[in-house]
Amino acid sequence: MLQPRLLELLTFLSSESRTLTADELARKLAVSERTVRSDIKLLQQELPADYAKIESLRGKGYQLIVIEEKLFQQYLQETIRVKQERLYTRVETPAERVNHLMQLLLLADSFIKMEDLAQACFVSFPTVQNDLKQVRSLLQQSGLDLQKKPKYGIRIAGTETEKRYFLSAFFSKQAGWHKPYSLPDAIVSEAEIRYVHDIVHKFVTENNLMLSDVAVQNLVTHIAIACRRIKDEQYVELAPDAMQDIIQQPAFREAAQLTAMLEAELHLFFPQVEVAYMTIHLMGTDYVSKSKLDGHIGMPDLASAIVARIYDKTGLDLRSDQELLHGLSLHLKPAVHRHLYAMNVRNPLLEDIKRHYPLAFEAAVIGACAVEKEISIQLAEEEIGYLALHIGAALERSGKTGRKIRCLLVCASGAGSAQLLRYKLQSLFPDKLDIIDTIEYYRLLREKEWDADLIISTIPIESTVTPLPVILVPVILDKEAISKLKAYLHFGPQIRYIKPAYVFLQQDLRSREEVLAYLTEVLQSDGKVGEDFLTAVYERESMAPTSFGNFVAVPHPIEARVEETLWVICTLKQPIDWAGKQVRFVCLLCIEKESDEDFTGMYQQLVRIIEEPEHVQKLLKAESYEDFHKALVSI
Repeated sequence: MLQPRLLELLTFLSSESRTLTADELARKLAVSERTVRSDIKLLQQELPADYAKIESLRGKGYQLIVIEEKLFQQYLQETIRVKQERLYTRVETPAERVNHLMQLLLLADSFIKMEDLAQACFVSFPTVQNDLKQVRSLLQQSGLDLQKKPKYGIRIAGTETEKRYFLSAFFSKQAGWHKPYSLPDAIVSEAEIRYVHDIVHKFVTENNLMLSDVAVQNLVTHIAIACRRIKDEQYVELAPDAMQDIIQQPAFREAAQLTAMLEAELHLFFPQVEVAYMTIHLMGTDYVSKSKLDGHIGMPDLASAIVARIYDKTGLDLRSDQELLHGLSLHLKPAVHRHLYAMNVRNPLLEDIKRHYPLAFEAAVIGACAVEKEISIQLAEEEIGYLALHIGAALERSGKTGRKIRCLLVCASGAGSAQLLRYKLQSLFPDKLDIIDTIEYYRLLREKEWDADLIISTIPIESTVTPLPVILVPVILDKEAISKLKAYLHFGPQIRYIKPAYVFLQQDLRSREEVLAYLTEVLQSDGKVGEDFLTAVYERESMAPTSFGNFVAVPHPIEARVEETLWVICTLKQPIDWAGKQVRFVCLLCIEKESDEDFTGMYQQLVRIIEEPEHVQKLLKAESYEDFHKALVSI
């Protein structure tokens, strides 16, 4: 279907039987003569050849020649009807109205009156006023705002670059992996997206560029939006020094080649500033040869700084993984470039990464802190997600994603019975237990340091003797002991992090702020955390929300700050909003500072809870600690 301006041009031509000059058409449409000539070419392509055509008479102008009057009038009326449906769309929910209002305001060349917006959504004036609060909130997150002018109405205020980035980010968030292009037809039609995609694909192929599908999708989306805005004579602006810097980049030549292909196919003219804008987007993909980053720390050095900080803060030693360092180096250059030019990036895998690879994501958050420390750049959550993919692959290579529980066996009844118990345990749990030694009780008293996760003992052992968790079993294992071991090994040593005093069930708290304040106050009153703990938790939230889906949030500080590792659990009667996600299960992580413990298993158990909705529902139903504990070990 025709874009609004092309329809207006066709309607005007059809209302006049005489030849109209480019100047007359330009004044009528409030555009330049060059735009009129471009629109005439596009309209000629869109018009059904059997219905009508546009004749261009040298020195005189343009005239519409109708070939089949009845068919042409039907075509014109149908096109007008579709336009009205797009403008006056009956939308039911506030979210749909916000989406529609956003489209109307983004496409408007001037102010729009509030009454017109209300009529366009078939709602009352107060309803539109209320919806516009949400519109303003969304716009302000991207540096835009609503500007009001008495007697004229409202419009979106901001730079053209900010508007384009917002268009891409806002509508891309509504698309999934299998629907990469979700721009409304009123902004860019499906046919135009297809044209741009084919041109970009041809360009990538001819230049032997290795781009991921997501990178191509991002590039196509930004180019399609740029084409639409150029048609509307809305151009980006760049400072002279920035322009000169971009023109000097090797990518500028490739951008010029790409824009030439677009001009030939789409009959558009790209001024130099738009070629520079295209250069920025090329340099923001994995395709980079030389860029503005050359004055910064080298990317290999930055990659090394990331893995060094991860080791320092978590004990995960990935410093010798050359594949990780190389992958991070390649990714960081375009990532930092995107930040320098305030470009948004789409990461359709973000939520899955956070849910299924929380350890890799937390390591990536720590890595992002290293980036901020080294070059004073704070990476967006989507960029952190891509770092997590590289780190997750490294964890898989190193085997850090899972290992056996290292067990110390204490048996006081002699070597024979100890060996019998050892072999029995090994036969029952070959993939779970690694029995590092079988010792007597006196050796446990004498040697305080053991490289173990767990003690299985045939005699009672006081907690003052060893900090390791102890499972008491008989020498000859019975069904009860085997069941107890299965439950423990299934959930892991992390069961010791959960204590009755720090499990709060069925709480009537109404916001993220209330939950965090309540849990922190409990910890502070027990002397577990300092006064800066809550501030540290919010600092982590500011980098990337810790709501993981499935009603679960796992807040925590970036750095370990307590003397004892604890899980502080809170379940809620009603869901609360946590950065756009509904949450009812909160696990506040308190990690022991300067600990040598490998916390991989802890994150594995969190994944076990997070990724299965039925597991979360089991825990949410518990009304006592006994019920909660029983549900936990059954997961």
